[in-house]
This record gives sequence, C-alpha cells and structure tokens, in this order.
Amino acid sequence: MADGSTLIFLLVAGLGLAMALIYVPLRMLLTLTARSRRLRLLQRIRRLREELGQPLDSP
Repeated sequence: MADGSTLIFLLVAGLGLAMALIYVPLRMLLTLTARSRRLRLLQRIRRLREELGQPLDSP
C-alpha cells in the first residue's frame, strides 16, 4: 500500500489533470468565439465605412 505522500501526490496530479482537461477545451472555445465576434465586428465596420464613402442619394 502507498504511503501518505504518494497518495497526496496522486490526488494533486489527478486534480491537475482533470482541471487541464476542462480548462484547455474551454479556453479554446472562448478564444475562438472571441475571434469570430471580433471578425464580425471588423467586417461590420468595413461595410459602414464603405457606405459612408459612397455619396448619398438625394431624391
């Protein structure tokens, strides 16, 4: 049977692994969604700038 320090090490290592398995995919998801939001915002700004650059149609 393992002594106390080995059990504590295995417990901490297991918790670290579990946290990594949750943190890494979550961090990737949040990064990808932030990038897509930023890209959509930049595209919207470009469209608005193009619209502002065109002359206004007056009836």
